[in-house]
Amino acid sequence: MSSKHVDEFAESFAAFIRSLGLLEPDRTPCGAPMSVAEAHALTILREGALHQGKLGSLLNLGKSTTSRLTDGLVERGWVQREPDPSDGRARLLTLTEAGSNAAESVVQRRSQRLKALLDHIDPDQHAAVINALRLLKEASEHDRR
Repeated sequence: MSSKHVDEFAESFAAFIRSLGLLEPDRTPCGAPMSVAEAHALTILREGALHQGKLGSLLNLGKSTTSRLTDGLVERGWVQREPDPSDGRARLLTLTEAGSNAAESVVQRRSQRLKALLDHIDPDQHAAVINALRLLKEASEHDRR
């Protein structure tokens, strides 16, 4: 790949990140009053209880970052730690009612924001945009190994 392409990709990617609002620490790109990590954790926990380590793995976060994130979710009243019935020493993270409500709000806001983005793109290009995102995700995962 030419350095010109790398430079163009870097500039375009950084501009995209900024345009989404990902640099705001206390607000998601869809406008939810929480960090992006909190929003992702809540939406993952909608699927059911998880061990903290598994949540961190799904979010690609280190142990200490996951611990701080989980502590914050507990403090906000969105998550509770419960004993794992299969392992008395382990704790499962589950959403509280307030956490479920917050997660649902995030899902709705995200859907509205992404629909608005797609509305500004020619429908004939939607599949290409989705494919490009999949390719970037795969490349990112390969790079993390």
